[in-house]
Amino acid sequence: MNETIRTILERASIRGFTATPLTQDERDLLVRAALATPSGMDAQPWHFTFVADQTTIAAVSEAALDTFRRAGNQTVLDRMAARHPSLFYGAAVVVFISLAPGASSIEAGIAAQNLALAARSLGLGSCIIGLAGAAFSGPDGPALSERLDFPEGYVFGISVAIGHPAVDKAPHASDPAKVTWIG
Repeated sequence: MNETIRTILERASIRGFTATPLTQDERDLLVRAALATPSGMDAQPWHFTFVADQTTIAAVSEAALDTFRRAGNQTVLDRMAARHPSLFYGAAVVVFISLAPGASSIEAGIAAQNLALAARSLGLGSCIIGLAGAAFSGPDGPALSERLDFPEGYVFGISVAIGHPAVDKAPHASDPAKVTWIG
């Protein structure tokens, strides 16, 4: 089996990271992987904000959780409280992918997968986190977009928490019933 297929099959969502920062080489390779993401008509309708500043990461986490509190979404709050105090599980870096006006969220998803697979190939863990979008839909959204240096008019697409895993997790079980071959 080749290394690319092995990386895809072994990747799992990691929800617990050590405090070890990423090396400059790891950072550089993640940036290269993000920028190598394919897009429709090579439009590249995204912007990547790599955040290692834990105060900024905590501010986004708290704003998202506050949005769920205001909405009375106790299910999400309970699920998050059972996992970790932070929406980003103590990751060393969170990558916020913002999208140009009118861009498809699929573009952000493809970029997130590139980052998740690159992280795995480097021996890092990752977790793709869409719930962070709640931070940008609440009253702190515009200030957070500015703090994260989203380009003018760009909106939150998705986020990816990346770091050195503090927990080990097996990949999810595959379900062959989800596949149909025709022809």
